[in-house]
Amino acid sequence: MQKLPKILEREPLVDAVFEVRLAGPPTLADLLPGFLFHELEPKPTVKRLPAAEIPQPMRVNDPNLQFAPVQRLEWGDFIIAVGDRNFVISCKMPYPKWPKFKSAILDITRRIANVGISGNVERYSVKYVNLIEAATLAEQFSKIKLSITLGDIEVKADHVNLRVHRKEADVVHILSLITGASGKRPDGKEVSGAIVDIDSIRSIKAPDFAAFAAELEPGLEELRQANKEKFFRCLTDAAIEEMGPIYD
Repeated sequence: MQKLPKILEREPLVDAVFEVRLAGPPTLADLLPGFLFHELEPKPTVKRLPAAEIPQPMRVNDPNLQFAPVQRLEWGDFIIAVGDRNFVISCKMPYPKWPKFKSAILDITRRIANVGISGNVERYSVKYVNLIEAATLAEQFSKIKLSITLGDIEVKADHVNLRVHRKEADVVHILSLITGASGKRPDGKEVSGAIVDIDSIRSIKAPDFAAFAAELEPGLEELRQANKEKFFRCLTDAAIEEMGPIYD
């Protein structure tokens, strides 16, 4: 099995997200923002998002809006977005590393458990989006473990938008690759390269939120490690070395 780096000196990460989705009455957007504002220290800043202008019955009945964030709280290194049946915890960049992110996830989830939310927890997920820097398409392909032939076309040094769903036990890993991408680093530097996005989703049937929160830690750690493994297996050894890997 491939040995995974503990940390990277040159982090390619541009987004890190944890999400929980629930069945049952769509009440989270009404309950959580006010509760978290009073619960968290220092006090987060709260912002109403565009989806909040759409009446709740319309959001609930539109598949594209059912999990749209309605309010957003900025709290230290983290952002908490709340929809009708879900909440999302994401990191501000630069990434504060997994131990701090995990601690924030568990802390916020434990606090939310005190609200007395009704409805089953259906799923939770971790998603990491990385920009692998490379100036040309050919160089981007040289850093990704990928072999595609479509008809009589061998795909290389081309623009690619690829998504693969891989089910493993109770987890679905959605691996996405986009070549020819561009973006900004936290320092404002414009960069180009390939986006490698790994979204790992675990389906569960927790009878209530308190039970889910109490048992989250081992499953969360396992899910993050599986996500991390999928990411590094997408990369060539040379690409990993460029990032300055540090091992145990």
